[in-house]
Amino acid sequence: MKKIGLPSLTILLSAIVSPLLTSAQNDSISPFLSGLNSNSQLSNTYLKPGSEGNLRNTYYTDKPKEYNWAKKVRATGAIETEFLIPYNFKGERTGDKTIYEKDVLNNTYFDLTINAPYISAGGRFQWTKWPLPGYDKGFGGWGVPYFWATGSYKCWQLTAGDFYEQFGSGLILRIYQERTLGVDNAIRGGRFKISPAKGLYFTALGGKQRRYWDWNASWLWGADAEWALNETFAKAFKPNKGITLGFSYVGKHDPDETIIATQKPGPDPDHQYRLVLPLNIAAFDGRVKLRLNDFNFLAEFATKNNDPNQSNNFTYRRGHVVLLSGNYAKKGFSALLQAKRSQNMEFRSKRVITADYTLSSFVNHMPAFTLTQTYALAAMYPYATQADGEWAFQADLRYLFKKGTPLGGKYGTNVRLSASYISGLDWNLPPGMSLKDRVEGSDNFGAPFWKIGSLYYADLNFELNKKLSNSFKFTLFYLFQKYNQSIVEGEGGMVTSNIVVGEGQWKINKKTQLRFEAQYLQTKQDKGDWIAGLIELSFAPHWMITVSDTYNSGKGNNYYEVLGTYTYRANRFTFGYGKVKEGYNCSGGVCRWVPETEGFKFTYNYTF
Repeated sequence: MKKIGLPSLTILLSAIVSPLLTSAQNDSISPFLSGLNSNSQLSNTYLKPGSEGNLRNTYYTDKPKEYNWAKKVRATGAIETEFLIPYNFKGERTGDKTIYEKDVLNNTYFDLTINAPYISAGGRFQWTKWPLPGYDKGFGGWGVPYFWATGSYKCWQLTAGDFYEQFGSGLILRIYQERTLGVDNAIRGGRFKISPAKGLYFTALGGKQRRYWDWNASWLWGADAEWALNETFAKAFKPNKGITLGFSYVGKHDPDETIIATQKPGPDPDHQYRLVLPLNIAAFDGRVKLRLNDFNFLAEFATKNNDPNQSNNFTYRRGHVVLLSGNYAKKGFSALLQAKRSQNMEFRSKRVITADYTLSSFVNHMPAFTLTQTYALAAMYPYATQADGEWAFQADLRYLFKKGTPLGGKYGTNVRLSASYISGLDWNLPPGMSLKDRVEGSDNFGAPFWKIGSLYYADLNFELNKKLSNSFKFTLFYLFQKYNQSIVEGEGGMVTSNIVVGEGQWKINKKTQLRFEAQYLQTKQDKGDWIAGLIELSFAPHWMITVSDTYNSGKGNNYYEVLGTYTYRANRFTFGYGKVKEGYNCSGGVCRWVPETEGFKFTYNYTF
């Protein structure tokens, strides 16, 4: 057989495109996919067996089996829609026009991704013109705010359009979506990823950040590098041991509102002066991850140049955060201990945020270091990370009492004990002054590094999970909580509460299961004691009926809900009527205020 070389033009064209690395909705980035498939058809030639991935390969002229590119094309997506018809038993609208601007409120999302050999693309259609209650007013609108295309070849990936990204723990960059909060701070621009050597990963990006149905004037750019030494020097490391070094940089160029007129303190309060604000802001992050058998450790430090903005009262002091985390995990036992100190680290792509855009334009993310609560009363007082700064500590222990032991019994027993403690910083405040007295345009007050200020939040959680038989298991949960309502919500003082929860799951037969909850919250502050109950009956594989009630014995308020859920293949329908209390909906230390609502509900979810 006669051999011929592959034309250079064919190589260049085939290197432009590649398979998809991730879904458009995914916050994380998967490892790089491999290069060309050995069955790929290039002109009328095909790869010599055993020579895949080498650009200098030679090719046979024998005609292989016909390659059907169209059969490799795949479409995936999801539809998510939720309706609320606000109504009460008297036939009158609840709330006011500022909350319910229409008789029917709706949030709808349609995501579509096309995966094909060598190229992938996707987008999202969103209808939130009359959104559900509690979202920022800027959230309302409709259109296609998110679209992208991705290509990769061998060790690199290129994305153009809208994308999400996170560097390290997100201390200087976390671009993500959380629909329950109304957060979607995607960047529109470009991103390049490359792994030039084993264990070495590099990312560079740039663009403008979404602010609901607009994009901020600021330009963002950044780069991240991680080096996993145990991958690069695999022979030098024993199994279950490794070191990863990481470094990140994020820059912001903000031409908007570079000079702001503000009121000058003193005998003439009407006198105005102007602040000259920096055009460019830089943030840096360095981290070390260490794995030693069953132990994992993380040390991370981030800093940000002076970034005067509305949230820090236009302070010119630098920001920084230190995060330490360690965990141990072995069969039947795990332990986590972590600490964080932050100061002036809120980072947004827009300096001045109005009341209509409070949850928009975040560039970074400060983890809350609190347990995510799933029971209704335990989640009544969630903590929101404070932008000025805080000390945060968290510990978590889990243990499995083995089968056949006195505490394990026939099926074993799981117990969990966790605690959080969060305080403010010990600010260098002059006598008679508070943080509210900060002077715009100054360095304001610093805080000694090791000193801890007043309590913001503390909790102690205990959970026991026990299986009594093949058909019944139960959970006992206790939470002690101290919640500084004045810090988190602006007023209210310290709320001390005790929450007890009992949950049972009874498998009646192969297709029928009953789950029930009983909850009690005791407090002498805020609105007093609460009682909650839930019954959920499932008829596999299609039906589930849920009835719940939450009663405030301190104020006499009652909140109830009756829901029916029907599932058929990839379709899920939920419908019912209910009254929901006002309060905060939080995720990861970011919170959205939800007003009291009542009415008919309908949701539909479909994936394909």
